[in-house]
Amino acid sequence: FANREKKLATVIPVSGDSVEIRFYDNAVVDGDSIAVFLNGSLVFEHVKLNYKPYTIKLAVDELQEDNEMVMVAENLGTIPPNTSLMVVMIGDKRYEARLEITKQTSSLIRFIKKK
Repeated sequence: FANREKKLATVIPVSGDSVEIRFYDNAVVDGDSIAVFLNGSLVFEHVKLNYKPYTIKLAVDELQEDNEMVMVAENLGTIPPNTSLMVVMIGDKRYEARLEITKQTSSLIRFIKKK
């Protein structure tokens, strides 16, 4: 995690009560497995991506003003690189990001609270 280059994938404005984040395998389900960190702390690990989303919810009032979520590849599946589709729901707004990671790189998503 610490030694991988973090590539900024997207910046998402945050407001309201909660943020729902869904992770899917992008394109072909091939055994991709990920871990996710929020502001340096592990949120989850050993999640195999597929067509059904792995979903987490974050309370907006527990977030900092500027937050870094980093998705790390635990493997590259049978068809490298590790690819995922991240869907973020904030109220009635939907944001999507296609994330591509390797053993040398991680995807960085920034969540910025609206003032």
